[in-house]
Amino acid sequence: MRYQEQMELARDIVVKLRYLESMDNIIYYDRWNACPKNAFDYEGRVNAYLTELKHEKTVSPQVKELVEAFQDIEQYESDLDKGVADYLTARYTEAVQIPAGLKAELNQANAEGQLIWEKCYRENDFESFKPVLARQFNIQKRIAEAINPGEDPYQVLVNRFDKGYRLEEIDSILEEMKKSVVEILGEIREKHEKIDDSILTCDLDKETIMRLVYKAQRLLQFDEDQSTVFEMHHPVCDCVGPKDSRPSTNYSELFHAILAILHESGHGFYNYNGSDAVVEYGLWGGIEGAMHESQSRFYENHVGRSREFWKNFYPILQQEVPKYREIPLEDFLKAFNKVTPGLIRLQSDELMNTLHIIIRYELEKEYFEGKLTVDTIEESWNAKYQEYLGVTPSNSREGILQDVHWASGYIGYFQGYALGDAYASQFRHKLEEDRPDAYQCLEQGDISAINGWLKEHIHQYGQTYSAKEMLKKATGEDLRVAYYTEYLRKKFL
Repeated sequence: MRYQEQMELARDIVVKLRYLESMDNIIYYDRWNACPKNAFDYEGRVNAYLTELKHEKTVSPQVKELVEAFQDIEQYESDLDKGVADYLTARYTEAVQIPAGLKAELNQANAEGQLIWEKCYRENDFESFKPVLARQFNIQKRIAEAINPGEDPYQVLVNRFDKGYRLEEIDSILEEMKKSVVEILGEIREKHEKIDDSILTCDLDKETIMRLVYKAQRLLQFDEDQSTVFEMHHPVCDCVGPKDSRPSTNYSELFHAILAILHESGHGFYNYNGSDAVVEYGLWGGIEGAMHESQSRFYENHVGRSREFWKNFYPILQQEVPKYREIPLEDFLKAFNKVTPGLIRLQSDELMNTLHIIIRYELEKEYFEGKLTVDTIEESWNAKYQEYLGVTPSNSREGILQDVHWASGYIGYFQGYALGDAYASQFRHKLEEDRPDAYQCLEQGDISAINGWLKEHIHQYGQTYSAKEMLKKATGEDLRVAYYTEYLRKKFL
């Protein structure tokens, strides 16, 4: 088979695999948004069957022949050709390694786990969640052993989301980030303790919160024709297709609702901003793990927590909520960006969030090292919170039950948030070099310079490159945590 025929066939297969993935994501969206509780089991079985179909298509003799042929190609004619070859090779390799039955078992565990987690969270019942946790960790360990029986299972799981990183490298990066956070916290703690953040408390009806969330998202110039917004206790963004991205938020509290929609809309931009060529090759949707989280964290922190964003949005807030007409913007911003060590990750300030992430990463790592069990992990969670943040959960709901990740199979994922923060700071540094006026434009209500830079340098490429390749292509450098530290010091000191 000639090169062009190989690439055309590879593109066709990848596009059709993405069709199946889209169907899978529609079920995921339905499960959280509209599915009746008694239908979860059936949808889980439909999901398992889709996984079976995807597995059969991925391990077909046709794909095997293509993957073998790719090994003999010394030079691809385009980066997109290489991207689609790498994508298909990675999917084939993992599909061969992981039995279809094990993948179906994971899908069923995810469906059932999410449902049980929601109930256990609501009832503050970690004891009933333990079997779910044990089942998930067991399945994940078997998946890791199937992929590479000679490797540390946690190393394998982390690399399913963040490829190319050794645990030792991640440990070093997180330690550098933690050191910076602790140093800055030590310098500002006394000052921030005096900041009155009670002004952030406002008793609003849900309709007002929804209206403000909508207006905040409009300031991002988020495309309504390529998205829809839904409500979820633990916000996510579901990418159904190249022009169909579905962020969510939680309307229980105004400012967390706004930050959540900005975060999930960051995922949304990355999901739907792929070039026409990327869509044609089936490589739309962005690179999973740290790169995707860099976009959500960029919009949450480098936009949503910025003075420039609020200079434009604050008058909108004042229109909707009369009490803020009496509060100067500067007083609001001090309260909004107050650093307070707390228990809940999704409610954490920008500085403390890193410590929340490090705790979860360390717990996962220690579990797979055999140092923890489902019976001891909560005790370790509480001890780490006391050691790192100086606070101890009084119950499971404000402690170990607060995240949906473990229930839904996202084990080995948490480090991506911290790496994403470091990536986002590096992107901002380069953005400000290329477009010194970008934040001045944002202050005037025009985010197009920021959106345009991110689309041009990151979003348009979809999954053509690896995360490390994409970071270097966009910024000209490998990861430098110093940009993260500089950003935090400039902001808080």
